[in-house]
Amino acid sequence: MFFVSEEFLRKYEQGEDFVQTIDEAVKPGEGLFDQDYQSKADFKSAHGGD
Repeated sequence: MFFVSEEFLRKYEQGEDFVQTIDEAVKPGEGLFDQDYQSKADFKSAHGGD
């Protein structure tokens, strides 16, 4: 499920150009979930967190 801002929705509905942050976060040819996943609990236990 994805949530979008009212500004994004307005621009989309009106056919305006817009930049998506996913375009900046994921390099071309990469997938959003291609990286190794580490849960918050696993991260904390590996780094001495509570």
